[in-house]
Amino acid sequence: MKLTTLQKNNRQKGMALILAIALLAVLSILGAVVMRVSLRGLVDSSARTYTQSDQQALYAADRAVEYSMNRDLIINLVQSSTADLGTDEVTQANGSGSGVTHKTVIDLSGPGELVSGTVTDVGPRSLPPAMAAMHGSEFGANLYHISVETKAGTGVLERSTHVDASIVRLFKMDDDQIFRTSGGG
Repeated sequence: MKLTTLQKNNRQKGMALILAIALLAVLSILGAVVMRVSLRGLVDSSARTYTQSDQQALYAADRAVEYSMNRDLIINLVQSSTADLGTDEVTQANGSGSGVTHKTVIDLSGPGELVSGTVTDVGPRSLPPAMAAMHGSEFGANLYHISVETKAGTGVLERSTHVDASIVRLFKMDDDQIFRTSGGG
């Protein structure tokens, strides 16, 4: 009788080893899944950082182009001259310098930084036929070219954006009042 009892105990000890190996396998698979999910989260968060830097650089470029459509800036440009948005001072109403550069004004209004930018007065042009039919011969047009480069982020995450745009300023021929300003990329 003792012989059969030993055989039963030996079978149960083998079963415990099999259960331990199965449990270890399940825990290993679970650990691999958790590690994969956490690595994916890290990759996604770093990708979001790149996207955020790209967006900030684009927003800064958009602010610079919008700022360049400022009536005081474009009306004070001499034909065929260029205003440097990086170094030129903002001109006050009386024509004197304010001590503040265009770059400072653009950079203070949001994230991202202006690296360089110019606004060039290309000069007067006649209206396209469709616009001339709509506005008549009493209006003229002046063209401006804007080129800005901006950056956002630091180090490896630094992104830059370059934008070239055009502005068309419609004005009344007899009094040079701005009628409408429109931009295009």
